Amino acid sequence: MIRMSASDWQLLRLGAEDPLVEEMVAGYLTELVEVMPDFDPARAAPPTPGDFEWPNGSFLLVVSEHAPIACGALRRLTARTGELRRMWVRPEWRGRGVGRRLLVGLEELARDMDLSELRLDTHRGLGAALGLYRSSGFRDVPRYNDNEFADFWLAKDL
Repeated sequence: MIRMSASDWQLLRLGAEDPLVEEMVAGYLTELVEVMPDFDPARAAPPTPGDFEWPNGSFLLVVSEHAPIACGALRRLTARTGELRRMWVRPEWRGRGVGRRLLVGLEELARDMDLSELRLDTHRGLGAALGLYRSSGFRDVPRYNDNEFADFWLAKDL
């Protein structure tokens, strides 16, 4: 196996309609169904058209040697609050710091959007993701959406 470092990864900001984004989101949704067999993205606080299109938000992809290895999205909830969505790292790339680099990139994007707070929700079956968020400064907050598949709601001041 070839070990690649963060210096070998690039971050790309793309819209939701980009084929690379669609490929990554499909992988993310496939894994969610494995963790939550009754998962239905249409019932999980679904985004509206344009949520992930600039300046309302965007997708970020981590790319290594021109292939996407991780994705995440940011959408504006209010003038100063954003929400992280669709964070996913391909299984073969986990444990190498890719998720943390993606999260840092999404926080930088949020600052570019002049956001002062980020929120997210997650499911109890995604323990590694929950650990990443908490170790990155996200704290538990009261439920802020109607995502029936979420068990935790978190926020971080930027």
